[in-house]
Amino acid sequence: MHQRWRICGLFVAIVLILSGCAFRELKKEIKEMESTVGLGGRIISPSPLQANVFVILFTDKKGQKVIYNFNILEQEEIYLFLVPPGRYYILAFEDRNNNTLYDDGELAGYVDKPIEVTLSRLRANDTVDIVLSKGLTLPEGFPQGLQISGEVIKSKILFAGRMIDLNDKIFSLENAKMGFWKPLSFAKKFGVGVYFLEHYDADKIPVLFVHGASGSPKHFQYIIKNLDRQKYQPWVYYYPSGVSLNRISGILDYLIQYLHDKYEFPQLYVTAHSMGGLVARAFIVQNFYEQDHDYIKLFVSISTPWGGLKSAQKGVERAPAAIPSWHDMVPDSPFIKYAFSQKLTPNIEYYLLFGFKGDCSLFMENNDGSITINSQLDPRAQEDAIFNWGFDRGHVTILSSPEVFEKYQQILDKTRTEDEYKFNLFGVTE
Repeated sequence: MHQRWRICGLFVAIVLILSGCAFRELKKEIKEMESTVGLGGRIISPSPLQANVFVILFTDKKGQKVIYNFNILEQEEIYLFLVPPGRYYILAFEDRNNNTLYDDGELAGYVDKPIEVTLSRLRANDTVDIVLSKGLTLPEGFPQGLQISGEVIKSKILFAGRMIDLNDKIFSLENAKMGFWKPLSFAKKFGVGVYFLEHYDADKIPVLFVHGASGSPKHFQYIIKNLDRQKYQPWVYYYPSGVSLNRISGILDYLIQYLHDKYEFPQLYVTAHSMGGLVARAFIVQNFYEQDHDYIKLFVSISTPWGGLKSAQKGVERAPAAIPSWHDMVPDSPFIKYAFSQKLTPNIEYYLLFGFKGDCSLFMENNDGSITINSQLDPRAQEDAIFNWGFDRGHVTILSSPEVFEKYQQILDKTRTEDEYKFNLFGVTE
């Protein structure tokens, strides 16, 4: 027994040392995030784009427009820059001859009026859409193309509909951990995106998977592998889980709206695990109630801490630096209140799945190894759910359980059958 406690004590000491390093890095990340705003929008073209679009961000230096950053849009027609306070200008053009210069006949658009980013506006993303047209004459001061110095770094933050393999190294658990402890570094390196695992098919219902804290789409590997790909097409949302959940859910809504405008899919099913359930629910509230869209038909949450986490509150109060998403996971936080500000049913079918195979002791509430059952079964979530199902599985192993998948598949097929019936009965999807 004494030997066991010595080993435990050594382990705790190592964790504290490692955590100390992590918190020092986190402080730097938070400081930069607090002085950074997202500046982005859509590229609007009069005709289908045939080549990559360069979106170039300029800043003002002694009256001269100097390139600060740029995006190369290969598929998506959305862009995003992470910028500190300052004055910015934007130029976008379709580089049809692939020479990184704007040439006559190429589609182009610009914002020559200064875009002012100030400290008072750092909490919200600025949206600037750019309309492309032919025969554009650039105003004085705009370089014709990329004139890159060593200080300029190419960035690509937003991805929507990019094809990817679930085994791609971007989804590694090491990268997922970076997204929790170094969320800004993750965003700069990997971006934020809704990815497709197969080409879009209008005859299949898209199923969006949303991971949780330190999570990755790879955690849904078993479910996605066994998903009926004749009926459903899996989409995965990959994001830095240390970022404010308010921002993360808002970005998800933005990406899904973009994809809906592009593909006009009539139905979307949403499946989320752990903290991802809160992200998904906030996204649904924003999409359905605030944006007045009606294509989300099903929501399935798995092992979600609906009542928040007491450990998050302790982290906020005691840690040398608090991961931004911890603030949102504090019980009864403003974010959790927002997620429950509207009911889901009867407009959206909601099913709650939870696990209860966790640690048992006199000092811990019943749990699934990570989340208490009490939090998973928050009354607000139960009241909204059509059904609640509990499984003798742990917090992560619940995602690879045949028993859980069987129930999950029944939920998908039941919803799909009901939607088809409504379509046949009324001629339109309600």
